[in-house]
Amino acid sequence: MDVFGFAVTAAGDVLRDAAIDAGYELGAFDGSARALDELADANGITKGRRRMRPLLDLLVAIGALVRDGERFVRAAPPVRPVVARAGWGTMVDVFRSDKALDVEGGEVELRYQAHLAEVGAAPATELAPLLAGASLIDLGSGVGTYAAAYLDRFGDARATAVDFFDVVPLTRKFLARFGERATVLSDEISTVQGSDVFDVALLANVVHLHDPRTCERLIARAARLLVPGGRLAIKDLRVDEDLSGPIASLMFALNMAIYTGGGDVYRTSQLREWLRAANLTAIEEHRLESSPDSIVVVAHKPRGAAAIFGAVTGLDACEAATHLPLEMPAAPRLMASHAMTAAPELVETIRRHYAIEMPRQRAAQLANTGHPLLHHPLAWHRLPRMRSAIERLFTVLHAAGVTTGVLGFATPKALFAEAPSLARLYERTHYGGMMPLLYGSDADLAYFASRDEDPDVVIDRYLTAPVIHELCHFAPDRDALPPHLDECIGGWLAVHVWPEFAYPAAGCDDAIYAAPWLAQVGQAFARAFGIATIVRAQTGALPWDAAVSPAIVEELCRRAWSDWSTRRSLHFLADTLDPDPWVAFALGRPLPADPAFDRAIVGDALRAMCLVTENVAGSLRTRTRVGEAAIMVDAVARQVATTPHNELDRVAPRHWLPPAVADAIRARGHAGYDVFLGSVEAIPAVVASLCDGAAAHDFTLVPHAIGDTAG
Repeated sequence: MDVFGFAVTAAGDVLRDAAIDAGYELGAFDGSARALDELADANGITKGRRRMRPLLDLLVAIGALVRDGERFVRAAPPVRPVVARAGWGTMVDVFRSDKALDVEGGEVELRYQAHLAEVGAAPATELAPLLAGASLIDLGSGVGTYAAAYLDRFGDARATAVDFFDVVPLTRKFLARFGERATVLSDEISTVQGSDVFDVALLANVVHLHDPRTCERLIARAARLLVPGGRLAIKDLRVDEDLSGPIASLMFALNMAIYTGGGDVYRTSQLREWLRAANLTAIEEHRLESSPDSIVVVAHKPRGAAAIFGAVTGLDACEAATHLPLEMPAAPRLMASHAMTAAPELVETIRRHYAIEMPRQRAAQLANTGHPLLHHPLAWHRLPRMRSAIERLFTVLHAAGVTTGVLGFATPKALFAEAPSLARLYERTHYGGMMPLLYGSDADLAYFASRDEDPDVVIDRYLTAPVIHELCHFAPDRDALPPHLDECIGGWLAVHVWPEFAYPAAGCDDAIYAAPWLAQVGQAFARAFGIATIVRAQTGALPWDAAVSPAIVEELCRRAWSDWSTRRSLHFLADTLDPDPWVAFALGRPLPADPAFDRAIVGDALRAMCLVTENVAGSLRTRTRVGEAAIMVDAVARQVATTPHNELDRVAPRHWLPPAVADAIRARGHAGYDVFLGSVEAIPAVVASLCDGAAAHDFTLVPHAIGDTAG
């Protein structure tokens, strides 16, 4: 039995009787249906009415009252017991005065702390494995039961126990056997000084003592004490979200209402809200067998992808980083410095590429006077496509709760005002300080100029996609995933904002070559973790380990580093034409139902099969064109594919198929289909057929039965 077990003792019977008696005294059983405030008004209770809620919850739980919305109605109250007008028997007086009963101190308090140490030993031992780390601060430690269990569990760890001055002597005595590994401080939790100090912070049986505002402050203080990557554990009594039980929790909450200024037993959802307000994430819930009516909630202080990547490699790359330009964005700079440290023979090659060659190409591009599109004064009212794409980007950010804007611009209007030319805008982007603009080469600019004499028309048609690509990488100093994944997420976001980034409109050739290969990986992550979460993480508004959990970021960093260690590519990207391992990782968890997103993914998969690229004098031009070959929808492999269109398709185009759609196809008895499109305009109808089983029209659908390997 934990510290909360008095509900099953004789003391629990006394409190139950006192609660029933208070119900009679307040008139709660007179047959009227009244809300808490109405019952308080009828009894002349003002400020103290907040203390009444635990009483009404308990009376509902024991069957004396029932809830009718916000009102409470008589059910089957027991016969009124005889209760002494002392202690719990005076709870109605406490409600009226809003003054908690005094708690005995001195010797009584010391005996109570000794009791807590005894009954808390088993839960403390069971909880200890969740507190792994080199240092712990036990806030509101009591005699140190939990600190002792932690130090017993982790032989090289150190613990700091914090409590009031009258408890500290007991704590020092209790923890004396650990010597210098245990430090005891006499302090209040709210005034403990320091930041980024401890691996683990613990609030065990503390939050129930305080009012909500104080709880929020204490949790924020505990979070500040943690190192990045550290964890805060809250162990306390558990109460159901509808406040229907457990009985022990409801009785304890009533006890807190009587004997504390604002203590309560809080819902787990409330604990989570306070943890999120303290910028803690990756929240987990645990139960203890030795304390079934309690809950343990553990939350993490984000480290960021850069710190996790450094921990994964185990390399000190600080010296190597000094050979790289300061203008290099943080994520590729981190990857490059670690690559130089791991492979000294590549130091000069990597250095020359990023410190000399890329800046040289950028300088030449910006100095180009033969095709001065990058310096052409931007008349934004004459750039409807680019303007619309940028405005759409801000809209997507706003929908995701991102308020920081883009590159320091809070609104599209502010961005337009400070971007007199593409060159000026590009210089502020993620890669704009040290690399050339994508599709800004001599061959590209010459091709663009050949299509129209009006520079505004050319910029709006051909450079909208490259600009959106750069903007979707956001600030160069944000904490980003390794470069390949950053390109994948940025590619998906660009498609989400501006579909023509990958899928050009009829008659147009302005998409980014091979964009679907990268974008489909980012799309898989958005499907797995939610669009808003991925958008917030990509912008830097939310650390990646907060968005998708530290374990997932660690595994992504490990895979990215392993891939580079095998391939040793100068650009630090994985095989762009092999998205399958990354997609499989993203989808390797249960997906929430999202039919609308799945339909959009199927549409993109079909459009990706209709892209044809040509090399026109060194400029890669991608168009939408329906081929004669079948589009193969494989519900078993969960893949959409077709045959290569020309030599620029180095592998057969393919795209992943949402698991729910694949399952629906197999449920119809089909292993997949061969799809023959009559036109791109038929794609929405094909999506309806694949997702919903709608009849085919304006296209041909050839089903494959389960077990049929043909096609």
